[in-house]
Amino acid sequence: MAEPLLQVRDLEVGFATAQGEARAVRGLGFELEAGQTLGIVGESGSGKSQTALALLGLQARQARIGGSVRFEGRELLGLGEREWNKVRGNRIGLVFQDPMTSLNPYLSIGAQMAEVLVQHRGLGQAAALAECARMLDAVRIADAAARLRQYPHEFSGGMRQRVLIASALLCRPSLLIADEPTTALDVTVQAEILALLRQLQEDLGLALLLISHDLDVVAEVCERVLVMYAGRAVESGAAARLLTAPRHPYTAGLLASRPRLDAPLGEPLRPIPGQPPDPARLPSGCAFRPRCPAALPVCASEVPALRTLEAGRACACHAPLPG
Repeated sequence: MAEPLLQVRDLEVGFATAQGEARAVRGLGFELEAGQTLGIVGESGSGKSQTALALLGLQARQARIGGSVRFEGRELLGLGEREWNKVRGNRIGLVFQDPMTSLNPYLSIGAQMAEVLVQHRGLGQAAALAECARMLDAVRIADAAARLRQYPHEFSGGMRQRVLIASALLCRPSLLIADEPTTALDVTVQAEILALLRQLQEDLGLALLLISHDLDVVAEVCERVLVMYAGRAVESGAAARLLTAPRHPYTAGLLASRPRLDAPLGEPLRPIPGQPPDPARLPSGCAFRPRCPAALPVCASEVPALRTLEAGRACACHAPLPG
């Protein structure tokens, strides 16, 4: 049986603090096959972005990294910077969450994009710019050749995000990681970017790892979903099933807190009470216990294991909700 494109096992990301080690990611594991889409969701501080940074070797220097990240049959954790540079931007593309600050305002769009191909493919400047123009066409930016001579301030937020997506795809990576790619965009532009990601993923056969706090965004694009809380996976499964019949109380809380167009006018939102825990001061047992409406006595002493409930569905809860 062929090895998955991406295989993460027991991933740990920790930081030393005055209060002790802050465990941003704790024993995380998942797989992603070639051409598949996986969404990682959770509140701010759940460990989503730290996971993405660890997958690309971009974590802070003081971070402690453990576990295993295998990509295309190769272990990535422990690579030197020279080897990482052959992976980042080449085999794995990354789209950052803020198109307003991810581009250098002093360099033209063409200069920034062409550098990717010069560094990773050894192309000359003219050939690199020609390929950049073709990729801007692919992400539906009109008059691409002229646009390459312009600067980031001459582009709207949605167009800047298209530029970042085009840059991430220049080397035809097999995996694209998109970290909150629509957070800074209005709803109309967000829909356009999601449709673009979905179309590019299908056209190019990419595997897509989408990181978001927005369940509606994930539902729009992803086949499978992994829900994180306090650095751990608490539920995973097929998107269609997980988002309509959650088994973990945290997933159910996230879904219930979304605003709904069909809700009666004036009906208040139902937020999850409390706040996510400090990663340096996690509560005993289940980290979600202080906020959980279904907590049991055992939740205070035992960390629930992520266990399989049915084919393709797993949940880390002592008393999962009925499916």
